Amino acid sequence: MATDLKTSILQTIAFFDLFDFPLTAEEVMAYLYGVQRPVHIKEIKGLLDEMEGVTEHIRDFYVLKGREKLIDTRKGRKFIAEKFWTQVRQYGQYMAGVPFVEMVAVCNNLAYDNASETSDIDLFIVIREGRMWLARLIITLILQFFGVRRHGDKVAGRFCLSFFVTPKKLGMGELLQGPEDPYLAYWTKLLSPVYGEETYKQFTELNRSWVKQSYGLNFSEENLKRITFRGKSGTKKFFEWLWNGILGNWTESLIKKMWKPRTLRKAAVLGPEAKVKVEDDILKFHNKDRRMEYLERWQKTVNQALEDLKRVELERQRMIEQAILNK
Repeated sequence: MATDLKTSILQTIAFFDLFDFPLTAEEVMAYLYGVQRPVHIKEIKGLLDEMEGVTEHIRDFYVLKGREKLIDTRKGRKFIAEKFWTQVRQYGQYMAGVPFVEMVAVCNNLAYDNASETSDIDLFIVIREGRMWLARLIITLILQFFGVRRHGDKVAGRFCLSFFVTPKKLGMGELLQGPEDPYLAYWTKLLSPVYGEETYKQFTELNRSWVKQSYGLNFSEENLKRITFRGKSGTKKFFEWLWNGILGNWTESLIKKMWKPRTLRKAAVLGPEAKVKVEDDILKFHNKDRRMEYLERWQKTVNQALEDLKRVELERQRMIEQAILNK
């Protein structure tokens, strides 16, 4: 079991190494890959000590050997992330106030404070069924008005509106690629909502089973620490009432008729690496889905780390046997 746990520890460290993010022992335990049984922090720290030579322990962080510079990288990115979170709080209030928006969440690197100077701010937004195109258009216009929407080569520090769903599509399991998709598993676990606590709880319930059973990951109350906006303003309630019936249906239909063909044309010219879904309950625009690339790189890194671990353990055993012979 200890050997299996060592493998899981290396898998965990190696995954975040893909994104230049070293982990503390507590984070290794929180993000531990593929382990179903309860694990104590003392067990994690003990095994990390045994793995010295494959991993390095510097200033509370653990990295793969030769990756020590990542510690300074992480500290620098933490500062950048706080600047980006300030923007999320500043503009999140407008997105949370849009009629029929049920959750606004930050995903990808910023969700765990790993933003670089060139990063954008990826959002995952849940919209009430039947009002997808209306709410999306309003959000787009708001961010465009403030000059903070990502488009063209304007990326750094801007909001990326690439993933919208209705509550019918909160289960991320149907988006899994292949028999193993650690990127989507960690993406799901680390999603950080700023608005829509009840919808987020639905999200966790719908994804808890596959995230735990296939990847050994658990959701944490820590994910709710960024919740900033609660309740609905009077203005939001009024427009939801106004657009709830025939007027809303007509408006939704008109906007969909105008924008869906344009969206489909743009999707059609993207290459095979794109993952685009344009449906009534999901709008997903990723021009380049790199999950398989990350999987291959991760597996290669893990295999090399396991070979290094075997070599280190054999050398340690040889030294012990030599010491016994010399007595």
